[in-house]
Amino acid sequence: MSTGPKNATTARGGKRFYSWRNENYWSVTTIIGGGVPKPALLPWGIKMVAEAAVDMADSLPAMVARDRDEAIRYLKGSPYAKRDAAGDLGTEVHNAVEAHSLGKPMPPWSDTVRPYMESFEVFLADFSPVFSATEASVYNRTERYAGTLDSIVTLTLPLHDTAGSFVLDVKSGKGIYPEVGLQLAAYRYAEFIGLPDGSEAPMPQVDGALGLHLTPLGYRLIEVRADRDVFAAFLYAREVFRWQQETSKTVLGTEYGMNATEDQGVLV
Repeated sequence: MSTGPKNATTARGGKRFYSWRNENYWSVTTIIGGGVPKPALLPWGIKMVAEAAVDMADSLPAMVARDRDEAIRYLKGSPYAKRDAAGDLGTEVHNAVEAHSLGKPMPPWSDTVRPYMESFEVFLADFSPVFSATEASVYNRTERYAGTLDSIVTLTLPLHDTAGSFVLDVKSGKGIYPEVGLQLAAYRYAEFIGLPDGSEAPMPQVDGALGLHLTPLGYRLIEVRADRDVFAAFLYAREVFRWQQETSKTVLGTEYGMNATEDQGVLV
């Protein structure tokens, strides 16, 4: 197992859970990943394999001739390699944003990350956000989930007269998708923050949620609906995830009769 955010453990298969006061809580992102259908994922994976095969068209026949299984493993792994590369970029951007939010010196920027962080600096100049609760581990004991929010920010949006407080999530991938509403609603309606000293603080009330999409060419600050209805949808996703992880394993019980096939006839 490997460790991610504070109090979080990533188990085999990439599923993450949080431990707090000798109790385990599934992570928000793991619940969403396992409870929300992703119809675009299969064609994306097929495309990644096809692109990998075309990119190595000259060398692939030699690889197949040398070791067919190795060639298959390489092509099967190409979607994961693409995903992991995007994850590494996201982690580096996230670490730099976190350092600023906590008032710490930013880590040196690589050439890849620099344009994203320059976009972040433009966002700072445009909105002058005040950050709080950065990288806070939040828990809902009643609903049995936990997660780590990026920040709570106070800022004034162009169509609002006064400053408001918002749960903020920073993304550096291809885009921001509706599932972010499930994630931010789960954070918004958490019951408490688990503090480093082991104590608990109530989750602050906020006015809404925001997604900050950083790209090499600029940024988009998007208001995200994360109300009670979206939170209810998150809880439905949690139940689908629970079915897959827990309930489904208890459905099939004791078997009786012979191990039938079409040729063997009927069960007795």
